[in-house]
Amino acid sequence: MSKRIFFIGIGGSGMSGLAQITCAQGNFVSGSDRNFDQQRDKEIFTFLQSRGIKLFPQDGTGIGAEIDEVIISGAIEDNNLDLIKAREFNLPVITRAELLARLCNSARGIAVAGTSGKSTITAMAAKVMDEACLDPTVINGAIISEYKSPGRLGNVKIGSSHFMLIETDESDGSLVKFYPEIGILANISKDHKPLPDLIKIFSMFIENIKNEVILNVECPFSRDLSARISPERVLTFGFTSESDIRAEEVTLTASGSTFKVQETFFSLPVPGKHNVANALAAIALGIKLKIPLGTIRQALKMFRGVERRLSLIGETGGIKVFDDFSHNAAKIAAALETLKLMGSSLIVIYQPHGFGSTKLIREELIGTFNLALRKTDSVILLDIFYVGGTAEKSISSAELVREIYIPQTENLKDREQVIDHVTERAQPGDVVVVMGARDNSLTSLAQKILRSLKSKTAFSHEEKKMIFSKEGK
Repeated sequence: MSKRIFFIGIGGSGMSGLAQITCAQGNFVSGSDRNFDQQRDKEIFTFLQSRGIKLFPQDGTGIGAEIDEVIISGAIEDNNLDLIKAREFNLPVITRAELLARLCNSARGIAVAGTSGKSTITAMAAKVMDEACLDPTVINGAIISEYKSPGRLGNVKIGSSHFMLIETDESDGSLVKFYPEIGILANISKDHKPLPDLIKIFSMFIENIKNEVILNVECPFSRDLSARISPERVLTFGFTSESDIRAEEVTLTASGSTFKVQETFFSLPVPGKHNVANALAAIALGIKLKIPLGTIRQALKMFRGVERRLSLIGETGGIKVFDDFSHNAAKIAAALETLKLMGSSLIVIYQPHGFGSTKLIREELIGTFNLALRKTDSVILLDIFYVGGTAEKSISSAELVREIYIPQTENLKDREQVIDHVTERAQPGDVVVVMGARDNSLTSLAQKILRSLKSKTAFSHEEKKMIFSKEGK
């Protein structure tokens, strides 16, 4: 029986995916979003409307007694007008994660968890399962390039089998509600919550897994948790001899990597040692699902990546411009180590994500920039990303800048100033990267930087023509 379901915050990557799934199941779906009111992210909302999903202003007008269930994202606060209206009507209200858990638990669920790498592992696993014709339903927190087309946003694929492959989220503690058949734990590091809290959440998650547990033995915290599970249910991956699924003869290049697993050679078209680790998780899953290594190898060879995961926006005049989702210390460190393979100097534009999160991981952030970057690199910190609400603004980017010892480090508030600054500073051979989470306008910033650099390159060529012309006379 179909339901009338309303999503508050429907434009987020996780919420828009669930809206598509519930709509495809035959439900009447509607929703609201602050970005819709502000006429931002128009592509997402136009797509949702094309699926028959009705959108309302986030002012309570979309909520009525006829609604059967209300879904809220983690960013929704108690003073939200839609939420207030839903409570006035005594409507059932559940979180995005609770709905995702309900879907996962009612299917042959495969849940990907961890602090870093979840979206990429989910995308790689989806590619492997698709190549093996297992046709899972896939719900990811990021856009999978393979799935994006004029008819699809790319964060969801509705499959024909009973398998459901999902990316989970530990930030709100809801991970403990998932009971998948197979669980993947990529790693554990400080993000969103203090480390002891995260370890407790991930511990409960792996105890809830019904069958196989796949985990990264290189991470000491996930390795310690494996002791809670009977050995025959655990499959580990990593780079050392204690790993069940081990990458050997690893070669890293600016464009990808090659490595060997169980005498089979793999070629991966996305760069970075962290992506080799992500691929090992997908390989381990494939082995558990009895997919031949040759099929897994072919799938990963054709992997097209995930949007905003070290995505190359373009190159001009020998300068590469990347867009990246990295926002915690571990992700930033992995991205920077990979980018250093590609150019002589890095120009890093980073937008810290949220006042609470930035304050929590302050020391780790500062330490990462100080350790990972060289004196020839430079850092531009944008102001901390803030989408509204009652967050305590007790930290600033200006404070972080004072503790980052890279000589060329500054806090720039105006994005036009950032574009001008990068355009003036960047030299052939340099790599520019825009980093930050959950702000789609960062991709636009990277694109504008590339356009500005192209204009500079074109102008430089014209100057040279004029000089040569004058010399010829």
